[in-house]
Amino acid sequence: MRKGETKDQTTVTVTGSSTVARPDGRVAILLQTKQLGPIAFEVDQHAIDTLRRELVLAETFLRQSTGKA
Repeated sequence: MRKGETKDQTTVTVTGSSTVARPDGRVAILLQTKQLGPIAFEVDQHAIDTLRRELVLAETFLRQSTGKA
């Protein structure tokens, strides 16, 4: 989602995170949320690259709104 866009979605507050690696090689990002408790997202390298790009964009938006460089 880009700045200014709206969509029907559930928004949660992330209170913590960790990475979970299984013996079979599967990897998940575990997010602790205020509203729904723990949510795990299985990821591969493509998903990690996508998340990384979106986190950079989110950080840019936050910096713009707070005026911090």
